Amino acid sequence: MNKPSFFFLFFIYGLIGSMLCIAYSQDSNDSLRYYHNVIVKPETSTELNSAFLFFEREIQKQLSKGDTISAVQNLRRVAIGQYELGFLYESEATAVKALKLLEGQKSNVVTQEARSGVLNHLGIVYKQIKSYDKAIYYYGQALDLALDSSDSIPTLNNMSYVYIDQNKYGLALKTSLLVLEKRLQQNDSIGIARAMDNLGFVQSKLNMVDALDNMESALKIRQRMHDIPGMYSSHHHLSEYFFDQGNRQKAIEHAELAYDLAKQLNSASYLENALSLLLDLSDDPKVIAYRKLTDSISSAKQIQENKYAMVKYNVEKERQKAQAAELQNEREKTYKIIFISAFIIAIVVGTFVVYRKNQQRKRELVQTAQKTEARISKRVHDDLANDVSGVMTFVENRLNIPVKMKERLLYFLNDIYVRSRDISVANAGVNVSDFPSALKNLIAQYHPKGVNIVTSPYSNISWDKVPEHKKIQLYKCLQELLVNTKKHSKATMISIAFNGKGRKNTIVYSDNGIGFDTDKILMGGMKNVETRMTEIGGSFSFESNKGKGFKGSLLF
Repeated sequence: MNKPSFFFLFFIYGLIGSMLCIAYSQDSNDSLRYYHNVIVKPETSTELNSAFLFFEREIQKQLSKGDTISAVQNLRRVAIGQYELGFLYESEATAVKALKLLEGQKSNVVTQEARSGVLNHLGIVYKQIKSYDKAIYYYGQALDLALDSSDSIPTLNNMSYVYIDQNKYGLALKTSLLVLEKRLQQNDSIGIARAMDNLGFVQSKLNMVDALDNMESALKIRQRMHDIPGMYSSHHHLSEYFFDQGNRQKAIEHAELAYDLAKQLNSASYLENALSLLLDLSDDPKVIAYRKLTDSISSAKQIQENKYAMVKYNVEKERQKAQAAELQNEREKTYKIIFISAFIIAIVVGTFVVYRKNQQRKRELVQTAQKTEARISKRVHDDLANDVSGVMTFVENRLNIPVKMKERLLYFLNDIYVRSRDISVANAGVNVSDFPSALKNLIAQYHPKGVNIVTSPYSNISWDKVPEHKKIQLYKCLQELLVNTKKHSKATMISIAFNGKGRKNTIVYSDNGIGFDTDKILMGGMKNVETRMTEIGGSFSFESNKGKGFKGSLLF
């Protein structure tokens, strides 16, 4: 059986993946349409809550992906839903959030349409809470972004309604005429009828003669187009017109026709509006009193709700301010911690750098001193010691010098030769590549006759971890101690103990000699040892009394 090729499997997996992506995308679009309809026409509170949760999740996902325009569109849907529920200030806050998201976006057709829609919605919200000046301001902002006549018509209509609520019928007339002009250019019958009806209604408030003709012409167009919602609006306006003219009978006739149309629409809002109109036309004193009372209660309730909404909105704004202030405090604390940490790190690093430089300088000084010592040693050996040796040979070969004088002269010359050789050896360079061997050779070289030398294992100290310049100085220190013992102590036993523990190493040198108190020569030698140990960052301490031997510790 042949196995399927890699490319065939790749094709199949790719096809399945594409189908899943398409199915997911289709499912997402279906959900978007479904919840959009729920927001616009909610049937139950449970559905509405689900819609809000859906759009909240969508907004977060879109923002995380950088899809600002889609997030703004969903924020507009949420704002509409909040408006429909009467949560006016929450709707305002959501719209403002959408507007802020658009601030950093590049200006193009899509962003202009989105910004215009948000601004128009803010105008609607402010009209509802009777903040008319704000409503007009945001409608004006939306108009500035309108791409063509059709985009500006809804905003102009909304502005006209605000002017009517403000009883600014002159401005309302000007706006309505502009809308009708734009509708006529579009040749849209339903749109023309709506514009004519609104124009006629505004004209009726100004007692203009064309008012009734425009409203009746609009009604005929709507009847011909079978535009039931439009027909309802026409009869409602005609009822108000005849009532204002003092023709109660005609007003009631149009109100009854509006009520019949509301029943056809089967809409609670239309029915409530139509019945309210009929009650307004009633001449029954009790009904009139009832209407006044309900209007008063409704007005007070609306004022109270607006106050409560405003308080709630202000509280929310204060909470957001408090959160922002707290966040700022946290940021400042973080910056302070970072600054202090950086300062401490800078001090530590600076101190470390200075320390390393000092150590390097000391090492260089030690190395310079060691080179100088080696150079002096060579000069003493090559020049002085060899010359003394030559003089000794010359004296030995001179036959006419008295024997006693020759012996005495040879003794002094030999003493000078030995001392110069010792100086040369003491200052010669040291090979520390195999330091334990170098120490063994040092002890063997300065081993006094008749003296027993005991040492602990050299390996007690990890010499590989000790820098070369330190080894050289330790070598010189032990050399100084051995020379002092050989020349002055009259010891029969020398002990050298090597101890290493962690980063602390110690060499303990002791003998059972005669010791010393204030011998200047010996104290000078001890001073040399102390100086060398200080140069490598170590220390030297010793104990000695006459007749009680000597003990010194090299700590490094």
